[in-house]
Amino acid sequence: MPRPRKETPSPSSLVPAVVRYARARALDVDLLVCRFGLPADVEESDEVAVAPDSPNELLEWVARACGEPDIALRLGAALPTRRYGFADLAVRASPTLRDALGRMARYAPLLHVDLDASLDEDVTEGRWVVRTPRRPRGLGRYVHEFVLAHAMAQCRAGAPAIIAATRAWFVHARPPNLEPLVTFFGTRDLSFGCPDSGVALGRALLDTPMPAGDERMLATIEPLAEAALHARAGVAPPASLAARVAARVASTIPEGTDIADVARGLHMSARTLQRRLEEEGTRFTEVLDGVRLDLARRALADPRATLTAVAFRLGFADLATFSRAFKRWTGKPPGQWRQS
Repeated sequence: MPRPRKETPSPSSLVPAVVRYARARALDVDLLVCRFGLPADVEESDEVAVAPDSPNELLEWVARACGEPDIALRLGAALPTRRYGFADLAVRASPTLRDALGRMARYAPLLHVDLDASLDEDVTEGRWVVRTPRRPRGLGRYVHEFVLAHAMAQCRAGAPAIIAATRAWFVHARPPNLEPLVTFFGTRDLSFGCPDSGVALGRALLDTPMPAGDERMLATIEPLAEAALHARAGVAPPASLAARVAARVASTIPEGTDIADVARGLHMSARTLQRRLEEEGTRFTEVLDGVRLDLARRALADPRATLTAVAFRLGFADLATFSRAFKRWTGKPPGQWRQS
């Protein structure tokens, strides 16, 4: 009999796929369904509602029954799903590996509700990092390995050569045999018992074009992936992309005045961001000007703020450039506007 669950169930597409894998391995699926309290039609479902710990417990049970401790890596590379989800299609249609990893980070909660991922970069590497802020001890070895393996498999799909990680790290403790991890990730630089899990790639690899990159498909699929993400979170999607861009610019000014940086923060390319803004009847420069004007009016209302300080705060190189822009927006230079 399944143990009592106190946690709120959440949708999982991984659980049905694991059950289908168990069937293919000639395991007793009826026993599996009974043991974990799964619906009888779980194999025919795209996702089922389960407790947060169930995916890892199910993977561990099947791994032991099959004698396959590397089951999470196998499933991460070739998940037996009935159909691709919108998030997977959006990732595959991304123009570059950087865009693909960014989207994988954004849509990570669709794999497990407690996942929080990001793509971080410095001059030498890009790091795809997975955190579980609501579960400090993580989600379990098998889920951690699956999530990282799934990300690597998505990046490798159709690539002319195997993409290897420079290093990988995990929240869970060190498993007895590291060779499956070494073989899959292509590196012996493995760490365990870390605050989060992740894989690192050479930064130059992030510019690698995705073999199935398709801007038109992306334009069609991404809104559906966004809707799925917000439905999973139980909130309504933002009114528009322009509103999301404006919010990000406002929170990051003066740094957030470059379209490439803003696009990266929204997990898309600058070209995609500009195209989608044009579909809404605006452009990045217009959104940026609107945010700057609103912030400028608020700043100028404070008589203690010098005009030069306001200009720098809004990301302008000098006072003269700010004055010309403000006059274009309002018909008056900032000093005159303040006096009036």
